[in-house]
Amino acid sequence: MLELKQTLRLSPVLTQQLQQAIKLLQLSRLELIEAIELEVQENPILDLEEKEPKEEQPVEEQAGDKDDVAEWLERYSPSEGYSPQEERERPDYENMVKKTLNLRDHLRWQAGLAELSHDERIIAEWIIENIDDNGYLAYPLSEISSTSGYTEEALEAVLKKIQKLDPPGVGARDLRECILIQYEVKGEKDPIFEDIIRSFFDLFHKTNLKELVKRTGYPVEKIKEVFEKVKEYDPKPGRNFADEFTAYVVPDVFVVKTEDGLEIFLNDDEIPDLKMNRYYIDLYLNKGTNSSTKNYIKKKITQAEWFIKSIQQRQKTLFLVSQSIVTFQGEFFEKGLRFLRPLILKDVAQDIGVHESTVSRITSSKYMSTPHGIFELKFFFPTGINKEEGRPLSTNVVMDLICEMIKEENKKKPLTDDEIVSLLKERHSIKIARRTVAKYRDSLNISSSRERGALD
Repeated sequence: MLELKQTLRLSPVLTQQLQQAIKLLQLSRLELIEAIELEVQENPILDLEEKEPKEEQPVEEQAGDKDDVAEWLERYSPSEGYSPQEERERPDYENMVKKTLNLRDHLRWQAGLAELSHDERIIAEWIIENIDDNGYLAYPLSEISSTSGYTEEALEAVLKKIQKLDPPGVGARDLRECILIQYEVKGEKDPIFEDIIRSFFDLFHKTNLKELVKRTGYPVEKIKEVFEKVKEYDPKPGRNFADEFTAYVVPDVFVVKTEDGLEIFLNDDEIPDLKMNRYYIDLYLNKGTNSSTKNYIKKKITQAEWFIKSIQQRQKTLFLVSQSIVTFQGEFFEKGLRFLRPLILKDVAQDIGVHESTVSRITSSKYMSTPHGIFELKFFFPTGINKEEGRPLSTNVVMDLICEMIKEENKKKPLTDDEIVSLLKERHSIKIARRTVAKYRDSLNISSSRERGALD
């Protein structure tokens, strides 16, 4: 009973501190630097570590007043938790480029503000990661369910909540659903519009006006009004979040191939080191300092201690997750993209002994430099496609195979989706549906065989 009371009394402090630690986990490198600089401004106990350490004046010990505070100066060094890495030649930053895609980060930010339970937040991350750059859910819920371990019912419930986020229409599974989501956001009530989009969308999509009039019995003018109204909606709601400029990416983690194998080290460049301010420590230890000042300094010391430990834990977690990824995806690092294997957050979480939500946060907005290029950490968690023989392949690999087939096809007689299905099964023992091939092809921005043939 006594322990319960102590826990209840401490919980508000712990909650605030834990929230700060969790926030630091998911910050990008630049955001972390900004957070450190802001904390230094707000907490007088914290100072930025100078590059050339100066000799410190000895502190006069005062019995009974030390209270473990002086030990904190030595106990919490910025490098605690992982060994400092020796200097190595960094890859050329000119190769560290990517097209900025902010849609998923925009959705994560909104999901963080939404009223979601713990499990719903994890499910939301699975759904957001499977939303493509046009704003559509790229894979069926059945596939996400088999990979994530969550039921389709649970995924469907959270998807409905994601579909209420900005931009309107995001998270739709097809154009019809995308239009209906945007229609509902506007709050309009048009029975003819709803009936045509819900029940006769195939005819509508083919602009078969004559058949629509015949099947629905609505006047031509009313059906034309539906066509005009649809023009107000965005068929690709995510595209406005794809910036057309090139941005430089500085990796958070480097994986280097050496004679002894693959070696991992963190990129700590420009991340400030922190130390306790000696003036305030001396003031706290001084017997002449009044109790209210001492209490204030002690509170700020506790906050500074937790902040430094949280940064150390962030870096340690980033290192351990990166190490686990390299272990699970060893063949990719040695041989390349074709050897990327399906992987889920839970595998890495169990490997390093943390919750999968921790892995989800630490892999957000962070990049790894590998022998095969620079990739977002989320890249190493692809969904899987079962083979008739052997272990499953990642969807990235299957998409790469499809891309290669189309690149090598007879331009006068392009491969149909059905033919690609047959070739995947014949050459690689991969059995997938035609609609899945079509979905992957769309994700790769590759036109249908009919359109490719017409372009030739």
